[in-house]
Amino acid sequence: MSHSQDVQSKNKNEELWRTFENIGAACRMTLDIEGCARAYYEAAANDTYLRSQREHYSSYLFARHYLPGIAPEVMAEQHRVYGKLYPHGSFGEQGGAPHIPLRVGFLAPHFCESSAARFYEALLALPRTSFETFAYSLSDEADGFTTQVKATVAHYRVLPPTDLAQAEAAIIADDLDVLVDLGGHTDGGMTLMLLANHPAKRIIEAVGWFDTTGLLAVDELLTDTVMMPAGHEHLLTERPLRLPHAWCFTPSAEMRAARTFRPRTHAPVRLAAFQNFLKLNDNVLRAWKTILDRVPQAELHLRDTMRSPERVAALRGRCDALGFSRGRVRIDMGSNDYLAGFAGMDLVLDTQPYPGGAMTATALYLGVPVLTMRGDSHSRCVGASILTAAGLPELIAGSEEAYIKKAVNLASCSDKLTTLKEKVWNCLPKSALCDRKRYIGFWRKALQTPASLTEGGGPR
Repeated sequence: MSHSQDVQSKNKNEELWRTFENIGAACRMTLDIEGCARAYYEAAANDTYLRSQREHYSSYLFARHYLPGIAPEVMAEQHRVYGKLYPHGSFGEQGGAPHIPLRVGFLAPHFCESSAARFYEALLALPRTSFETFAYSLSDEADGFTTQVKATVAHYRVLPPTDLAQAEAAIIADDLDVLVDLGGHTDGGMTLMLLANHPAKRIIEAVGWFDTTGLLAVDELLTDTVMMPAGHEHLLTERPLRLPHAWCFTPSAEMRAARTFRPRTHAPVRLAAFQNFLKLNDNVLRAWKTILDRVPQAELHLRDTMRSPERVAALRGRCDALGFSRGRVRIDMGSNDYLAGFAGMDLVLDTQPYPGGAMTATALYLGVPVLTMRGDSHSRCVGASILTAAGLPELIAGSEEAYIKKAVNLASCSDKLTTLKEKVWNCLPKSALCDRKRYIGFWRKALQTPASLTEGGGPR
């Protein structure tokens, strides 16, 4: 092939993968998650640039988590494919004895307020007497939470997202004992690209991503026995780093201000799902319709995380096609006042296979029970893990049938629902989910224990 033909071929491939990239973005806006996953896969397959190929494949992996019916082993293998997009690291593992105090870095796409921030805020709160902490952001974007992070850590660095070699060199220069990744495959997996050459003595994936990374350079995945019970380690490319509870929820100032009402049960009973509408697959919607059919006095309130009338229209069309009564289902765009919206809700219905995280913890903190279903893999048990830490195992269903039965039982009995709401309101702030001091103690011990001695440690 001549040089001109080679250039023409590359240009054609670039045009093709950019087209698929645009199709993937369009499918998100119409809630076509299957089309979205296919488009990002094709974008990765046709890409001629390794960096953007990795980004597209990360977006593909993320989209796959919304889809039901995929075996855990299949998902695990698809994540391992991502690791094959990296050649063998040129730096190798960083050696040397650990520092005193221990040098711990946190890597994130940004350190602005987000759902993940409500869980990793506690991870950052390490005492300076025992730890020297670093925060690495791939964005210069800042808000009030950024200011808080800067005051919490000893060193705050903004890394150049367009120059991976320079960004990686900056991390290596800090000679970290532990690097904690808070991004995973979110935002196109940008943080993962800085981990491939193992720029710290030990690398832990935590909070910002909820599954295996597929990247062999990542040593451990922060988890617990609910999300990763013994015998399921083969689904990870990392060693499981199990804490008694993987999650610690720190409510924001806005959430604390919103916790001003006493929960009461309404008539009609208001069931709710304030979730990314991409999580609302047809299996989920059919289960919810069954619940409404069995509880005539109930209504369903759905609110997106995006302000998109197109997504509202798309979901309305799907609900109509499934036979929902328009008078019993309210569908709203995302809004800044979603916290106030929880005040009128009686029971939140979680989604599967992609359960809620911060939304689950937020609802519980505001006194609204959340009913979830335990899934069959790490990412599908996030809701169950949060509810276990909250001390509410009775709100975890082991199957769809049990999920529907529990929802109907609660929605049909106002006294039972009122008692449950009072329990959630009174107990949640004192539960393990919000016990910041105890959680930080577990986290400190895990960091200070050599990786080879932690639970699940040793060679992979």
